[in-house]
Amino acid sequence: MRTTESADGRKVVTWRLVGHDCRILRIQNRADASAAYRWPGGESLPLAGPGLVLFDESAAPDLATVRDAFPGHHDLWDALRDAYWVALLNIADLPASATET
Repeated sequence: MRTTESADGRKVVTWRLVGHDCRILRIQNRADASAAYRWPGGESLPLAGPGLVLFDESAAPDLATVRDAFPGHHDLWDALRDAYWVALLNIADLPASATET
């Protein structure tokens, strides 16, 4: 499991490198007071902190999908893209299988 922050530190994405794919598990916008929810269904998560969006790990979207679905977070997606390439190009950092974290 990996985390990446936007340059201003207001947004955080938790993601996983699965093979050569970047899979998004959650987004936290620390400046957003909106209720937490699960995407794409919109299920409310009343016990989770505000500004949180959770994705099902079994169907976690890739970077291209979340970039399209959440265009207001371009700064976070750019930071994630950079972190993804660093992780991908560091062969020692790659998990041996899709189930390894």
